[in-house]
Amino acid sequence: MKRTILTALILILAVTGFIAFNDRSGEGLVKEIEYAVMPDPMEHNRYDEGQCTHYIFERVKTDGNMIEKGWSDAEHWAKKAEEDGYTVNAEPSEGAILQTERGELGHVAYIEAVNDDGSIEISEMNFVEAYEVTERTIGAGDTDRYRYIHPKENPYDGSGESA
Repeated sequence: MKRTILTALILILAVTGFIAFNDRSGEGLVKEIEYAVMPDPMEHNRYDEGQCTHYIFERVKTDGNMIEKGWSDAEHWAKKAEEDGYTVNAEPSEGAILQTERGELGHVAYIEAVNDDGSIEISEMNFVEAYEVTERTIGAGDTDRYRYIHPKENPYDGSGESA
């Protein structure tokens, strides 16, 4: 009987300590363990090569940020991003993704810069033709025609290890 009580007490203390430590460790110990055992979410690009979605995945990756692999065609990205907890709004910012549902499958582009006059500099693939990366400026008066997806910080350094 004493052994059972002692075992239960040790278990309760261990769980209580884990919970207290987890609450005090920023994102929590659970997140640290998750990062240690889960692969880098940006390791493999599953979007079709030559398409705007493939380019954006790679461009976001070079910034050390992340987006999801299963957002499908560009026309679905804003909705899927919101469902996955990403910030999606009408405010362009450097490093964000410009998204539109216009066109056959929609389109996404990468915001390279937001200019003082409110215009934005973007880079994109497949706007003119597949595999072709182009750059252009979207005037301040036209930026409200798009949604902007703000990537999350990738918790990995790109080598599959926690950053």
